[in-house]
Amino acid sequence: MNEVLDALENDYKLRDKWSTKTACVVKPLRDRFGAWHAVDLSTEAISKYIETLRAEGYSNATVNRRTQLLGQAFKVAIRNKRLSQQPFIPRLSEVGNARQGFFETADFEAVIASLPQYLRDFCRFGFLTGWRKGSIDSLRWADVGEDVIYLRAENSKTRKPETMPLEGELRTLVERRRAAAVIRTEHAEPRFAEYVFHHNGRRIADFRKVWASACVAAGLGQMVCPKCRAESSERVCEACGIATRYDGKIFHDFRRTASRNMISAGVPQAVAMKITGHKTDSMFRRYAIVNEEQKREALARTQQYLAAKPAERKVAVMEKGK
Repeated sequence: MNEVLDALENDYKLRDKWSTKTACVVKPLRDRFGAWHAVDLSTEAISKYIETLRAEGYSNATVNRRTQLLGQAFKVAIRNKRLSQQPFIPRLSEVGNARQGFFETADFEAVIASLPQYLRDFCRFGFLTGWRKGSIDSLRWADVGEDVIYLRAENSKTRKPETMPLEGELRTLVERRRAAAVIRTEHAEPRFAEYVFHHNGRRIADFRKVWASACVAAGLGQMVCPKCRAESSERVCEACGIATRYDGKIFHDFRRTASRNMISAGVPQAVAMKITGHKTDSMFRRYAIVNEEQKREALARTQQYLAAKPAERKVAVMEKGK
């Protein structure tokens, strides 16, 4: 199975789809099945693996992401004529799994205050634009024009190039990043960072632990034991002796936040979709979550409209005999 997963990794890299996130999903598959013979990995074995993950507190969506990659690995092996068939892989229901999280401005500022300096502008860019993390961390200075940022097609989930005008706070943010682009170290010549958002000149990589700590400090998340579901301030549950997991706000919530903020500000949906990079109306509507206050305001406006409308009743007089 390690060889099967190696082939999957090579296929993803060939198609420029391999990422840190994908690597994190593949790693537990290697840990569990890496030493297995591929022909011995049956539907029954996969079903037991799924049951184990659910017992450990993993969501259906997380389980599906792992088994989905497992299925793709088998398909690559069959295509490469290393295997002749693959086992049936059950897929769990994700009905009701759509996240509803978003950030109010005060909550966002609280998280920013708890983040290290090198991540603050990175997260602020996500909050303002709704861009995906992978798109933001890919930005190089070669992609920044005089008054616009260009997102290359290979760094966009839709595989289409996008642009972002530098307006208002975004312009100030980019100017701040330009000042931070010059890296000075002792006993070395100053150098210019390749990436707009960087950490000591290096492209920003996975920062989930730092993010979790900041959200917990801001009261927007907690560490939870996946077995007993008890909250803990430690990385290991004292009662169960297993690692706790973060449960709370996530970076992707910025995408929902930006969508909702633009619609609330009266930005036409077509324009908002161009900014956030949503490809379809249905997906944008899923992200543009409407809260109770917006519903209340909509009802109040409707009542005002009805109250101001003249009470007219049109009566059609029918001719006799009809």
